[in-house]
Amino acid sequence: MEVKQIKLDDIIAAHHRIKSYIRHTPLEHNPKLSYLYDSEIFLKLENHQVTGSFKARGSFNKLLTLDQSDQKRGVIAPSAGNHGIGLAYAAGKLSIPSYVYLPKDADESKVKTLEMYGASISFFDSIENARLTALRDAKENGYTFLSAYNNPAMVTAGGTIGLEILEDLSDVDVVISCLGGGGLTAGICIALKTLKPNIQIWGVQTEKSPTFAVWHKIGKPVPVNLEPSIAEGLSGPIEPETITFPIIHEYLDKVITVSEEEIIHAMREMLDDQYIIEPSGAAGIASLNKVSHDIKGLKTAVLVTGRNVSWSRFSSLISS
Repeated sequence: MEVKQIKLDDIIAAHHRIKSYIRHTPLEHNPKLSYLYDSEIFLKLENHQVTGSFKARGSFNKLLTLDQSDQKRGVIAPSAGNHGIGLAYAAGKLSIPSYVYLPKDADESKVKTLEMYGASISFFDSIENARLTALRDAKENGYTFLSAYNNPAMVTAGGTIGLEILEDLSDVDVVISCLGGGGLTAGICIALKTLKPNIQIWGVQTEKSPTFAVWHKIGKPVPVNLEPSIAEGLSGPIEPETITFPIIHEYLDKVITVSEEEIIHAMREMLDDQYIIEPSGAAGIASLNKVSHDIKGLKTAVLVTGRNVSWSRFSSLISS
């Protein structure tokens, strides 16, 4: 399926394909944030999803379409953590071998979860080295390579979250999505802009890894200076040829960047509400202070994309 061919019907088909394997996560009104920002703030709690993040949606969507021979050979993916966890979980449920290539500094809780789900794990100096080696090994061994974002199955699975948001809050005005490689946000854009063209969709990146913020402003992929971020799920290089950029550039209304300190503050805010949220999952909440004037009086849905962070790392971050 080419990017131009990804339509609402494909997202609806993905929704029916995966719905018995994943959760329709809550869209929860948050009184504290609503009061702080003079808006009606609703949190789309994908931290309550199976495996603790939205990533399982895309893995199930892809694996359920593989033929028997591809399933037998297995699936492989590079990951900072959550994509690999989603893939290992889905592969385990479907009795498919899984291979996950991680950066050597991956969060220890994510590594333990991958081990629990039965993935074969390898470590590399960087996520880019993991990606390049996974591509090579997929070719040599016949594994199915699954990018966390540069694949139509990941885009259509991301769109299922948009369908759930509209089902639960049909008059939503603004949707704010965390933006890494863009699979989640691209799918949400197609779903929501098709069903409700006037809706505002905003993506959030870290100031240290602002690839889409730069590309969206300029209108084309260009080299972007990247630095390590505590939000590893939103960081790292993105292939210029990714299928997600044309969708995001066409449909996304704005890209907001947030600092490391703003992400940590959002994590602390959510802990007050009894939510443990990993740095990447807190980026949408971290952006609210920057858009407070724009969302005043509006119904705003903010994606909370994951909770997978070790307690030692979480406590270190929020006490820093």
